[in-house]
Amino acid sequence: MTRVRLTSLLHVEERLLEADYFARRIARHHAGEEVRYELNAFLSAARSVTFLLQKEMSKVAGFSGWWERQRLALAADPAAVFFLRLRNFSQKEGRISIVGTSGPFGSRGRWTYRFAGNEDRVPPGLLERDIAECCREHVAKLARMVLACMEQFPFHTCPTRAVSREGVEILGLSLGDVEGALGLPRGWTEVGNPDDIEMDRRYALLRCQVDGVDVHAIRKLSRWRPRQNIAGATNSRDLSQNLATALVQQLENR
Repeated sequence: MTRVRLTSLLHVEERLLEADYFARRIARHHAGEEVRYELNAFLSAARSVTFLLQKEMSKVAGFSGWWERQRLALAADPAAVFFLRLRNFSQKEGRISIVGTSGPFGSRGRWTYRFAGNEDRVPPGLLERDIAECCREHVAKLARMVLACMEQFPFHTCPTRAVSREGVEILGLSLGDVEGALGLPRGWTEVGNPDDIEMDRRYALLRCQVDGVDVHAIRKLSRWRPRQNIAGATNSRDLSQNLATALVQQLENR
């Protein structure tokens, strides 16, 4: 008998959290080389989110149409396209070009970096912005897409949702199918009388055997928003910022 396989976005969640991890690490470094290392890792993890999403959900009814709409939305988003092409460039062609600027002279202000001088021009939404901030904003977009997928296909995206009365019914499975999918003998939970209370206990027991997608963590990533600049707070940084801005403009208007 062929074993049923429960689909899940656990690997997608892992890559999404990994991308956020590297985006946060970008902001901690001062040296350009270290920023590039973290950026390359971020780009790879972020790209894996959509790859794994398509792979896991490819056989789910209705997903291809849903994904086509998401793909068109991403293709119409200049920032998303820029990150996609930047990942392809970093993986296959060479070194990503960035421009760094430090804090006020004599202070311990951290360095920040901006995109400039790459094969593709920086889109207006990312131009003159801190790279770490741009990356975290991209993670938020991906997180919102993953949440939308979970809302559209709740029982195909999370095992703990699938292992329920409604989930089994929607997926066209039996309790024995679920037991088999988890690598357990069919009938492993069959004890006592098959009344409603006993069935609820069986589902609860099986849910303890699976890892659920951390929706709370994904939702937290999806709510990230860039910080607003505080008026008057950058006067002491004018020289450093102006030099960086001039270099970015020169590279982007090459």
